[in-house]
Amino acid sequence: MDGREFRNTLGQFATGVTVVTTTMGEELIGLTANAFSSLSLDPPLILVCIDKRSSSMVAFTKERPFAINILQEGQEDECWKFASKSADRFEGVTYSLSNDGVPIISQNLATIECMVEDVLEGGDHYIVTGRVKKVDYDQEKQPLLFFRGKIGQLSSTEVKGR
Repeated sequence: MDGREFRNTLGQFATGVTVVTTTMGEELIGLTANAFSSLSLDPPLILVCIDKRSSSMVAFTKERPFAINILQEGQEDECWKFASKSADRFEGVTYSLSNDGVPIISQNLATIECMVEDVLEGGDHYIVTGRVKKVDYDQEKQPLLFFRGKIGQLSSTEVKGR
């Protein structure tokens, strides 16, 4: 299978944009991820996929706290900053620390605070499952989206559904 065609096909699925945050000692860790999903309602579990080549992966070990920061429209700078190889990705980013000391990006759409439940192999990525401890969200904001390799937003503020 042609890798580029596979990637282009996957790009047809619009996703939200998240920044996964944690700590390693005194170091703040953050990385952009769009391979994120709910996993279970009972118990409440999520999953996020992290590239095996990521130097941040060492911070995601069993029972370590981390957070999923779901970005809102207007947070494109945060998306690209945490996707970069920058030494200090938190420079210029407004955040607070959770009770577990994990950075929570300010003004995001939603926050999911977790503990690492398990780390599984998945091809060229690790699948990090998290047991959800706390959630927070803002229903007035709109999501930042990733589609066809680009960052965007909804074209309408009204989402239709049943």
